[in-house]
Amino acid sequence: MKPGNTPLVELRNLAPAGTRLFAKLEWFNPTGSIKDRAAWYMFRNAVEDGKLKPGQPLIEATSGNTGIGLARLALIHRHPMAICLPSTATEERRRLLRAYGAELIVVEGGPNDAIAHARSLVESGQGHMLYQYGNRWNVYAHFLGTSREILRDWPLDEPPTHLLAAYGTGGTITGNSRGLKMTWKDLRVHSVEPFVDDPIGGMRSQDDPFQPPIADLSLVTDRHEVHKGVAELAVADAMKEEGLFVGTSSGAILHAAVETLSGEGGTAVVLLPDDGWKYLSGAPWSEL
Repeated sequence: MKPGNTPLVELRNLAPAGTRLFAKLEWFNPTGSIKDRAAWYMFRNAVEDGKLKPGQPLIEATSGNTGIGLARLALIHRHPMAICLPSTATEERRRLLRAYGAELIVVEGGPNDAIAHARSLVESGQGHMLYQYGNRWNVYAHFLGTSREILRDWPLDEPPTHLLAAYGTGGTITGNSRGLKMTWKDLRVHSVEPFVDDPIGGMRSQDDPFQPPIADLSLVTDRHEVHKGVAELAVADAMKEEGLFVGTSSGAILHAAVETLSGEGGTAVVLLPDDGWKYLSGAPWSEL
């Protein structure tokens, strides 16, 4: 099943007075996240280009969602899959990866440590890595897919004034910015990020020493840094106000969107990467 064609819905209760807020609900993809798009494009084109041979082992460094999407494809197409996962990954992500048949290699530290370990495995000949941080198809997944869906489904005569997306590998924000700004030339692009010393799973700060090669930050007009605790409060607000069960990165994006609209007005579209099922063991749900 190809990912895509996820709903674009209006959030009337979260939007400040006099503004409008629309959200692309990416958990409607096959394994429940926006990363299914990049996984499908990267995997398909590696096969078509002959870079990935039948039955060849796959290795990937991931904070969770890309790995889950790739593990599903590896399972279907009979490729052994090894996932280098930072030790900060949630237990729910680990269980899902095992459910899809992946071998988990938990690496002490954060995403950069997982990347380094995955590279060492590839260099020793243990498998092929699609390398989401440097794979152009991660960008094309959104340039050819997500952005075109937003343009197709946009319900208003006037374009949005703001696009807000998480900065992680750079694929989502780069591909969507390029695709949407071809039509909506005045669109302001907001990068939503954690503070470098207060990480949020799946997101990256521009202050991190490693910046993904595929990220084109020249497209970004505004930058929002969000503390993890603030993102978790926004997760609870999304449930209370809209009945949306979202993940922590989605909470960060929604917080930034409400803050932007409160200060500047206009109409915003946000890309919500996943729902809350992979976060139930953490705040704000851990006390339930």
